[in-house]
Amino acid sequence: MGKTTLALTIAACLLRAVAAEERTWTDNTGRHRVEAEYIAAQTDKVWLRRASDNKVFELRLAELCQADQDHVRKLLDEKEAEQQARQPDHAGRISYGPPRQLATLANPAIDESSGLACSRRKRGLFWTHNDSGDAARIYLFDSKGRDLGSFTLAGVRAWDWEDMASFTWRDKHYLLVGDVGNNGLAAPVQMLHLVEEPPIDLQKGVTVGQVPVVQTIQYSYEDDHRDCEAVAVDPTDRTILLAAKHYDVKCSVYALDWPENDPEKVHVARPIATSKVPLVTGMDVSPDGRRAVLVTYWNAYEFERKESEDWAAAFSRDPREIRLPLRIQGESLCYGPDGRTIYLTSEKRPTPLWEVPVAAEKPE
Repeated sequence: MGKTTLALTIAACLLRAVAAEERTWTDNTGRHRVEAEYIAAQTDKVWLRRASDNKVFELRLAELCQADQDHVRKLLDEKEAEQQARQPDHAGRISYGPPRQLATLANPAIDESSGLACSRRKRGLFWTHNDSGDAARIYLFDSKGRDLGSFTLAGVRAWDWEDMASFTWRDKHYLLVGDVGNNGLAAPVQMLHLVEEPPIDLQKGVTVGQVPVVQTIQYSYEDDHRDCEAVAVDPTDRTILLAAKHYDVKCSVYALDWPENDPEKVHVARPIATSKVPLVTGMDVSPDGRRAVLVTYWNAYEFERKESEDWAAAFSRDPREIRLPLRIQGESLCYGPDGRTIYLTSEKRPTPLWEVPVAAEKPE
């Protein structure tokens, strides 16, 4: 994702008209100011919508003056308090406990963990891949962060890998990797690569160096070019779900029916919903196909669908927000094999592995 410094942004929009809802933001030197609306923030970043051209841009929180940094942190605290106060209880809904860090990944080659998926072959193991600048390589590690090797996808080049999913179909275990990033919105076609999950030795790790691609799916979006960092598969029917990343307080969700294996054909992902979730960076679907979770740089949002309900209906309702730990550029998550535990990594080293477990039941 491209970075824009505050000084460059302000230089382009000084002395512009101010909308009533805008705020004057000042950089940490006190020399530059910009009129912009607060959109969102995470541990070390903030997103603002510039008044002059309605463009949303990103900057490091430390680039702001101390008063503006304090203002952002106050907004985050207020948002969290509001969410806690209005969080409803639903019968049958999973009650998540406080996040806990399980490990730090030992493999130094994992320096931008952008996608995460649990192994379907061996419980307690996880797959991940880097964002960009790496080979078409997938890494394996366990819940203690131990390096268990890696493998490459035969005949594949990694352009902008953003997310991955694991699922079981007809007694075979698969990994789907999404080469779906499109920061400049210039690419009309994106790709998904499917491989069978390779054999694993619990002591030696991955036992093969390269795995053949079972299927490559080329697709485009029905309505426009999109930047996407979130890919999931409904394991009950292999519907592929994609959430486009908008620099706004919403995201567009798309569905792609699993196509026949035709590597030359470009398939079409159709829009099914617009959800009030900003800056989506990852997604997963529970093993029973009843829940989907979207992750952002700060918290996660879980959608539940009722019996015989489609994903369009589920994503059209307001989601449940799940509190996540502070991560530096957290872009990946997955459900565990039980469908009741959530796991997270981060794109920055040292790479943490976090778990959001089921809450312990209180004694009556």
